[in-house]
Parts: sequence; structure tokens; C-alpha cells
Amino acid sequence: MLTRRTFHEAIAAFAFAHPWKVSPNVLARPASRLRGKTLEGWSVVVGDGVYAAPGELPVSSDDIATVHMRRSSLVQANIQRRPIMAHNITFLRIVDERTLRAAHECHYVFRLPFTPSLDAPDMNGETVEGGLFVWDGANTRMEYGLAFQWVVNPWSPSFGELRAWSGEKGGVWVPIGSLLPDNRWHRVRYWLDIPAGRARLRIDNRVFELPVAATSKDASWGTEIAARLQFEVISLYPGETGAGAMHAVEVKDWHWKW
Repeated sequence: MLTRRTFHEAIAAFAFAHPWKVSPNVLARPASRLRGKTLEGWSVVVGDGVYAAPGELPVSSDDIATVHMRRSSLVQANIQRRPIMAHNITFLRIVDERTLRAAHECHYVFRLPFTPSLDAPDMNGETVEGGLFVWDGANTRMEYGLAFQWVVNPWSPSFGELRAWSGEKGGVWVPIGSLLPDNRWHRVRYWLDIPAGRARLRIDNRVFELPVAATSKDASWGTEIAARLQFEVISLYPGETGAGAMHAVEVKDWHWKW
């Protein structure tokens, strides 16, 4: 089972050391209400769900991309179709101590532009993921939030399984339901109220009441308080001899109110 450890490389390379700025694609009403049609202005980093077959170069930023179109963005992993498993994390980060005390509501819409299949060598995926987190580096040095994972690997016995992120045992995925992979648009909505200890995930018409996941981080994380909304794709695990496949998910119409 894939695990979510840290964003160590992301912190070093991207905006974890800098204030977030509103891009032309992001509409802010006040500062606590953000929205956009695409993910333009979000940061893109390599996550920890990676693998390279023997003889292959390690996974790098050259293996992922998030491409912005007029009405949506395409979040891609293993764009060179190498025998690797690549992890694209595309995220929006807000540095503001009020985010720890606020009640958050976020949503976006996504779809698979391909059908996962045993007979599709060029386009296939491992998982689709997303989440909302607040990092309390100033006090508890814990990350609080919720996340989902959708298994779309057609070779996996867990094909179609939906999972939620739990902070237990250092962080694990736990099954919460199933959704057969298809090409329809799916809406994901998050509610997070850390002071009240409440988290809720809605995928289409199914609502899951969840505990707030709390995960400790090491000294490489900063001392600020920052919230992060993210969308992720992990490309198909090829094994030692399998060919690489590209993974892509189309995302649009995001909204974040806190």
C-alpha cells in the first residue's frame, strides 16, 4: 500500500519558504475565499510515491507536468512513459496563522480522460489523490487534515477502492468504499474544522465523516502555520520488467472558503 510521508523536497524547492501569491487565474473575494477555473498558479512537485526500474534514472521533475487549458488543468505523471512510477503533487499553499483556527470548505471537479484497462499500455494510472491540510509548525509541529485516494490500477486487487488518510501509525490509508473507474466528472468536497475536531469528505453523493488526521513532521519542516489544498496523481507501477505508462487527470472549478 502506498504511504504518504513528507514533502521534504517540495519544501526545499518550492513555496514552502515563500508567501503564496494570487495568480491571474485565481479570483479572491476577500482573502478567505479563493477560486479558479484551472490550477494555474499552483505549485508542482515530485511526491514520495516513486519507483524506477533497474537501470532507469531516478524520478525527477522532468517526469511530471501540470498543463493548463482554458477551462481545466491536466495533472500528469510519467509524461515520458519511462518504466517508472512518478508522483505529481499540484498544490496551493496559504501562509496564515488564521487557517489553523478557521473552518475550511473546499471542492474541485475531476475526471479520468482515459479508461484504465489491462489492454491499455500507454495510458494507465496507479492512484488519484487529493487533500486539505494545515501545518502547525509554530506550536504542535503537527499536520492536520484529510485526504482521499482512489485506486485506478486495473491489475490491483483493490481496483476502484476509495481510501481516506489516517494519522495512525505515522500515517496510513484506510478503505472507506469503492468507485468503479470511469470517464465521468466527479466532485470532491472537503470540510475541515481543526479546533472542533471535525473532518468530512464528500465524493459525488457519498459523505464520509472522518477523524482529523494528525501527522508529526521532522525538523526540516518550517515554523510557520500554513494551509495546503492539493491534487495528486501517481502513475502505474511498472515492476522490474514492465513498460511505463502515462497517467493524467483533468481538474477544474476549484473553490476554497475559510
